[in-house]
Amino acid sequence: MNLGIRAILYTVRKWKKTLLIFCLLLSITTLTLSGLAIADAQEEQAEEVRGTTGASFTVERNLSTGGWSNGSDGTYSTQEFISEDMIKEIASVDGIAGYDASFILMPFFYDETGKALPATIYSFFTYGTLNSEYSELFLSGRFELVEGSHITDEMTNGIIISRELAEDNGLKIGDMITGVCYPENNTPEVEMELVGIFDVVADKDDQVNMYDASSYFDYSDYTFCSMGAMDKMVEGWGDDEIEEAYFYVSDAAQLDNVIEEVKKISSINWNNFNITANDEVYQNISSSLSDTGTLITTLIIVITVVSMVLIILILSMSVRSRKREMGILLAVGIAKPSVILQYVLETALIAVVAFPLAYLSSRQVAGTLGTLFGKAAENVVVTSQHFALVAVVGSILLIIAVIVSCIPALRFKPKQILSQME
Repeated sequence: MNLGIRAILYTVRKWKKTLLIFCLLLSITTLTLSGLAIADAQEEQAEEVRGTTGASFTVERNLSTGGWSNGSDGTYSTQEFISEDMIKEIASVDGIAGYDASFILMPFFYDETGKALPATIYSFFTYGTLNSEYSELFLSGRFELVEGSHITDEMTNGIIISRELAEDNGLKIGDMITGVCYPENNTPEVEMELVGIFDVVADKDDQVNMYDASSYFDYSDYTFCSMGAMDKMVEGWGDDEIEEAYFYVSDAAQLDNVIEEVKKISSINWNNFNITANDEVYQNISSSLSDTGTLITTLIIVITVVSMVLIILILSMSVRSRKREMGILLAVGIAKPSVILQYVLETALIAVVAFPLAYLSSRQVAGTLGTLFGKAAENVVVTSQHFALVAVVGSILLIIAVIVSCIPALRFKPKQILSQME
């Protein structure tokens, strides 16, 4: 009788054992496919985190290497300041996605009719900025631009105000606003175009946002002006030098490498400046993702190993109960490889049904299991690549399991096998 037919007949006759192995393979394959899908979702999340956590570094004056002098306002450092040319040179390094630098003033603003815009306290808390998009207030999510555009280093007279300030004073994108730093001293009046309006997302009363003098100002009184406009407002009346600049990298994992490249810029005297990496958020999230990824990988390995042991035990018990059949087959001249091949075919017949069904079931189960690891169900997708991998590896492991389960019996000769049955 053809060994293929023998394999089919045995699989049908021993339907209880067939059903047991089928359920085992179905469960194992479903869990493994789901695990691979979750692992891929984890990797995609890690890639996304690398580009969206706002990893950055700060360049600031190193006051410890500079001298000190006395003036009308007291003692001050003579250390050099950060220039805009220096900022742009650093920003040109590969891997830097954006940058910002700012200094703060508390100017007064007037609309096109000359009417003063009212501030909650006294004046407005205003950032002179190069790229407001990369301001920590926007990156942290405390503010959200809802109309117009961000200020860029190409703008010379742009201003961004809060939605509340705009609505209370009937201001819209394109309107002109005049800024004056010290009206009582006749400081320069600088006309600026309203280019953007932001909405306040954060709760100002949240203790996490109350960390410095700016906390005395209501968020609706925050404004952002082009650096050029801020320079003009204090022209001849005070310092408008940049003490700190912030640079954001496109890939948080490459932050250290980018910093090393920045330090190689020979035109900058790095004795006069400090560089500080700001990647605490990325490191914390990355560590958490890494731990979850390790857990998922460990679970897949454990499932595979335990499954192999169970299948080998079941097949070994099956082979032990078929010693007489094996002895007869060997006695009539059927070679041992042919006997093993029959057993492989029997297992393959079960796997051929179990694997595709597991692929279908895993597409339903994976999303549910993914939520246990903090993944959105729609992001956990079982692909045909996952199925191909599991089918190939699973088939190899099943063949190994059959061979291992047959070794104890096949090491005897036919007569020895039959004699054990007497």
